Amino acid sequence: MSLQNAYNSVKRALSTAPPNDAYLQWNAPGVEDPKPNEKETAQKIGQTMNKMQQHNFDQHGHAFRATHVKTQGIVKGKLTVQPDLPAHLQQGLFKSPGRVYHIAARYANEPVFLQADQEPGPRGMALRVFNVEGQRLEGADPDATTQDFFFNNAPMIELTDIDTCLEIMELREKYFDSPTKLSAATKLRTDAVKQSAPAMLPNTNMISFSFYTQSAFRFGDYYGHMALFPMLDDMKNHAEKVKSSDSREALRDWLIEYFAEHGAKYEFKIQLGTSPEHHPTENASVVWDKATAPYQTIATIEIPPQNALSAERRTFWEDRMKLSPWDALAEHQPLGSINRLRKIVYEISRKKREAANATPLKTVNSVHEIP
Repeated sequence: MSLQNAYNSVKRALSTAPPNDAYLQWNAPGVEDPKPNEKETAQKIGQTMNKMQQHNFDQHGHAFRATHVKTQGIVKGKLTVQPDLPAHLQQGLFKSPGRVYHIAARYANEPVFLQADQEPGPRGMALRVFNVEGQRLEGADPDATTQDFFFNNAPMIELTDIDTCLEIMELREKYFDSPTKLSAATKLRTDAVKQSAPAMLPNTNMISFSFYTQSAFRFGDYYGHMALFPMLDDMKNHAEKVKSSDSREALRDWLIEYFAEHGAKYEFKIQLGTSPEHHPTENASVVWDKATAPYQTIATIEIPPQNALSAERRTFWEDRMKLSPWDALAEHQPLGSINRLRKIVYEISRKKREAANATPLKTVNSVHEIP
């Protein structure tokens, strides 16, 4: 037994959480607890996001997404469901062990502006899975055959919940042109330590990052957090930090250089929740303890060597692709207020991009539509 496993065993023995395999139904009492004014709050967040999109448009003459503005790489590959997947994990798009899906993914910086890569901060990955079958969520595109997942390189999100999200987004919009003033205002908050956490993330080659959904999703009968863990033999070779003397586009350049010669592989894993107290959906800043919700492998993702950022691929994804965790299978319904607000905010952001760029977004149902 490894030291980490021994440590987790001790934590598990001391925990008051239900047994690790006592998986809770996704719609059990307490899993979600919506507030009565959430739609109004989400509308305010969307309007604030639109203001930040307008700031970017005024500076660059182009409307970007409301967050994850800066594209670093776009790749295609395949997702293979684990051949020996246990019955309790055969849910949603993972219901057929050994099934292979085409996928496409976009690596990006999370901030709401075109951040220089010397600046540390959250990094994200948007993942689209194609040729997905099953009942779709109410309001989802009935003709779509895709499933979107969104990941960041931290297991929690400092935005916490819908009310905190509004407060932080209003600060980011107010001080859009002054990171120094934004930092000063953030430090006055009671959750200042939490809000400063993203700046402490490692600023290294994105190929070395683990990525997390941060928020919870329905997983068939149950609910959980999902994550991607890189399977690199030479991880240490990609741990170099971006230096002040490096290019403003260092992360992009490193990804392009890597995928020109190498492929990537990720383990796709899930933590299944057993209680709202220990594995909450409404407070997305809580990291689920691996001792009480151990990660279980459900698939692998393989990405072959390729041109990770051709001009055609970048402009197609940025200006034609629309993604949403709510345009999805019913068995992977987003949970918690951070996810519920996305249903409204993503649509508001999409309409702003379409109008400002005079370019309609489209439903992309085949990986072959992407250049």
